[in-house]
Amino acid sequence: MKALDEPPYLTVGTDVSAKYRGAFCEAKIKTAKRLVKVKVTFRHDSSTVEVQDDHIKGPLKVGAIVEVKNLDGAYQEAVINKLTDASWYTVVFDDGDEKTLRRSSLCLKGERHFAESETRGRVFFILQ
Repeated sequence: MKALDEPPYLTVGTDVSAKYRGAFCEAKIKTAKRLVKVKVTFRHDSSTVEVQDDHIKGPLKVGAIVEVKNLDGAYQEAVINKLTDASWYTVVFDDGDEKTLRRSSLCLKGERHFAESETRGRVFFILQ
């Protein structure tokens, strides 16, 4: 689950926890091939469309009123409904290994990697 203050995409140099062989390990983003999908609803006719972030003028934040570039090159006002980070990130682990991963395999350093309810259940199960 995405935190509310989490950026729509991660930048080079960001410290992350990256999934590697089933576990999360500390790493740093070395390169990023950015692709943010933005689902918007146009204000003039309430139609919904998904575009890439380079077609958006305004803040990349859910609920923000932005301008969206249409096929004619003209901009129309819309509201952002959803942001999806479909970028590919190459990370470097502390031991020097590199791996290219999707955003779903990365967490900002210091975030929880699992739901708290899952953890309690597992601990209870292990202790029995």
